[in-house]
Amino acid sequence: MSGPVHDPGDVIQSAAVLSQWPLEELLHLGMRLGLSLEVDTPREEIIRQIRRRQALLLELDRRDLAAILAWARRPVDPQAGTETLVREIASIQRTDYEHLPPSSLVAFARLRGLDAAVSDRPEQIIARLRKHDGFWKRFGRWRRSATASLVMRLLGSDERDAISTAGNNEQTPGPAAPDHRPSLREHIEEHGVMAGLATRIRSAADDYVRQKMDEIEARIDAKLDEIDRRLTEWRDREVANRLKILRLTLIFTVLVAILSLGYNLLKSRVTVTSPPPPAAQQVKP
Repeated sequence: MSGPVHDPGDVIQSAAVLSQWPLEELLHLGMRLGLSLEVDTPREEIIRQIRRRQALLLELDRRDLAAILAWARRPVDPQAGTETLVREIASIQRTDYEHLPPSSLVAFARLRGLDAAVSDRPEQIIARLRKHDGFWKRFGRWRRSATASLVMRLLGSDERDAISTAGNNEQTPGPAAPDHRPSLREHIEEHGVMAGLATRIRSAADDYVRQKMDEIEARIDAKLDEIDRRLTEWRDREVANRLKILRLTLIFTVLVAILSLGYNLLKSRVTVTSPPPPAAQQVKP
C-alpha cells in the first residue's frame, strides 16, 4: 500500500491524525521508532505507544544515545537521525548495565518503557532493567557466563594471556575511556562461544593489521623526512654554488672594468705627450 512518507522525528502526530492511518502504516511507524508492536495489539494501544515514543525522542539527548551504542559496540553514524539510533538501540541484548553512564542508563531505561529519572540511583534503575529482562534472558546470560568460565579454564593461563595480550596490545595510552576493551570472557557471555571467539580473533587480527599499518606509515614518514632532508641539502649546495659563480662573475667583471679603465687612461696620456707630426713641405711649381 503506497501512501505519504511520514517522518517520526518532525512532529508528534495527534491521536486523531494517527487514528486515520492504516494499521500497516502504524506498525511500520512503530518499527521505525524502535517499538515492538504486534498485529493483534489494540489500535488505541498502538497509537498511545507511538505518541509516547515520539514525545520521548524529543526529550532524549543524542549524545546519550550515541553512548549507548558505543557501550553495545555498535557503529554510530554521525549523520544518522534520532529514530535511526533508537531503532538500533532496540536490538541491543547486552545486560551489563553497570558500564553505562548515568544519563545513558536513564535514557536506555526509558526506551525500554520503564520510569527512570536522573535523580534515581543507578542501582535502582539497573534492578528495574533486570526485572524487565525476564527469567529467560537472565538464564541465557547465566548459561553463557558458565560456558565462558569453562572455556577460560580449558584455554589455560598461557593461551588466555596470549589472547588477552593480542586483543589489548593496541589500546591507546592515556585516560581510561568509559567503554573499556571487552575481554574474551565478556565476548563469550555476550555472543556465545563460537561468535565470541570469532569476535575476539577478528579483533586481534584488526589490531595486528592496524599495528602493521602504523609501522608502514612510520617507515614512509621516515623515508619522506630523509628525502626532504636530502633535497634541502641539495638545494643549499645549489644555492651556494650559484652564489659562488655570481661572486666570481662579479670579480671578473670588476677586473675587466679596471683593466679597461687603465688602458683608456694610458692611451690618453700617450696621446697628449707625443710631439705633433712635422708639417709637410710645400712643393713649388
